[in-house]
Amino acid sequence: MIRQQMEVRLVFLSSDTRLVAHRNLSAYGITKAGIRMMAKTLALELGPYGITVNAIGAGATITERTLQDDPDYERNWNSVAPNGRTATVDDIAAAALFLASAAARHVTGETLMVDGGWTLYSPLPANHPQIQK
Repeated sequence: MIRQQMEVRLVFLSSDTRLVAHRNLSAYGITKAGIRMMAKTLALELGPYGITVNAIGAGATITERTLQDDPDYERNWNSVAPNGRTATVDDIAAAALFLASAAARHVTGETLMVDGGWTLYSPLPANHPQIQK
């Protein structure tokens, strides 16, 4: 990428778990926090070559896996999201498309939170089956 001297956009996928600790998710949270620091450090190192590096801090997102883990996933997370809805894969993809586009050419070293505002206060859904109290 450096040798080709072209504009490059690197976009990593992180999580809101990089900011909020959850029981039984220590390794996951640590790796997601590491992705944030990797984006920051690589942005500093690669910026002189026209390469931007950013991450997406995805919040609760409706996927086949999350629905398999909790059939009420959407309702449970809607109840604690400030905007009243859980993210979809399309929400995360839209953020990735923005960060990969020329519109984000002056954005680098950032983690864009796509969580409906959940990390503003980070409540856990009362009925989520995997939340240990």
